[in-house]
Amino acid sequence: MSKNNQPFILYDNQIFDIQRFGGISRYFCEIMRRLSMKKDIAVRYSINYYLTTYGLGKHRIPLPRFIFKHYRKQCLNKNKELSRKLLTQKKKFLFHPTYYDPYFLEYIGNNPYIITVHDMIHEKFPFFFSDAREIIAQKKEVISRANRIIAISENTKRDIIELLHINPDKIDVIYHSTSMKPFTGKQSLELPNTFLLFVGDRNPYKNFDRLARVFSKLSAQNDKLFLVCTGMPFNKTEKAFINELNISNRVLQIKATDKLLAELYSRARVFIFPSLYEGFGIPILEAYACHCPVALSNTSCFPEIAENAGVYFDPYSEDSILNAITEILYNDKKRTDLIQEGNERLKSFSWEKATTLTEKSYSKALNIKQVTVS
Repeated sequence: MSKNNQPFILYDNQIFDIQRFGGISRYFCEIMRRLSMKKDIAVRYSINYYLTTYGLGKHRIPLPRFIFKHYRKQCLNKNKELSRKLLTQKKKFLFHPTYYDPYFLEYIGNNPYIITVHDMIHEKFPFFFSDAREIIAQKKEVISRANRIIAISENTKRDIIELLHINPDKIDVIYHSTSMKPFTGKQSLELPNTFLLFVGDRNPYKNFDRLARVFSKLSAQNDKLFLVCTGMPFNKTEKAFINELNISNRVLQIKATDKLLAELYSRARVFIFPSLYEGFGIPILEAYACHCPVALSNTSCFPEIAENAGVYFDPYSEDSILNAITEILYNDKKRTDLIQEGNERLKSFSWEKATTLTEKSYSKALNIKQVTVS
C-alpha cells in the first residue's frame, strides 16, 4: 500500500481539554510531532502548552487564555463536535483516543483503535479517588475492546494482564522519554544552598505526607536543610500539617516552568520520588537529564526504569526513606556515582525510539480487521 493510500492516525480532544500542562498531553505531542504517518488531531480550541508550542493541529484556532477561560464550556463543546465529526468521516483511519472516555465507540464504525495505558492507579488504589468507580469502568471497556494496547512499562503491562485479563499478545510496551534539557546559564531562583526536591502533585498515592514527616526529622538534625516542592500551592490542610511538623519555615513551594524545573533539579542535593505507585515516572529521567541524584520507591515501575541509577527505599517506611536520603545527602562520592549512573541510564530512553515503536504498533493495529475482545 502506498503512503498516500494508508489510513491516517486520528487523535481526539480528551487530554488536551483536561490538561494545560501534564505528562500525558506532553507524551502525545512528543509522539505526534515526530510521526511520519499521516495524522489529524480533533482539537479546535486549546490552551494546552505543548499543542500550541509545537504548532500541532490543522483545525486548531489560537485563542488568548483569557478568552478561552471565559468561553471554556463553548470551546470544549466545539472540540467534542469536531471529534465526533472526524470519527464519522468516510476515510479509513486508526483512532488513538487520548484518554479513557468510551464515547467514541458509537461513532468509530469498523475503524480500529489503539489505547495507551499510562497506569492502573485507579484500579490498585481506588480509595484515593472520588471518581474511581467511573474511571475504572471506562478503562475496562476501552482497554478490553481495543485492537492494540500500548503500555508505558512492563510493570503496567503486568497490571493490565492481572487486573483485566487481557491477552499479552495485544500489548506493546513502549517507554516514555524526557523533554528536559540540562540547566545552563544564569541562575534565576533564590534558593537555599542545601535542599531536597519533591516534584509534582501531592495526591495521596504520591506519599508526600510520609516524606514531610521524614523531612521533619532530617531538618531537626540539620538547620540548613530545606525541602523544595513544585506543583500547586499548598492548601489549608497541607499548611496545617506542615505547621504541626514545625517545618513551615523550611519548606518552599515553587510553581515551576520547564526551565525553572531544570534549575531546581540541577541545584538539588537529592531528588526524592516517594510514590506508592507510578506507571512510568518521567521525573526520574528529568533528574538524570539535570545531573541530580535520585532516591526513590522500590515499588511498581521504579526498579524497571531506574535500574541501578538510584537509592531505593520502602515507601511505607519512614526509616527506610530517611536512610536512603541520608545515604546520598552527606556522601559526595555516592552523589557523583549516582549522577554518572543516571547519565548512562538516560541513554536507554528517547522520544525518537518511542515514536518508531508507536508506528510499529499502529501498523499492527491497522492489520486487524475487526475489534476483538479478550
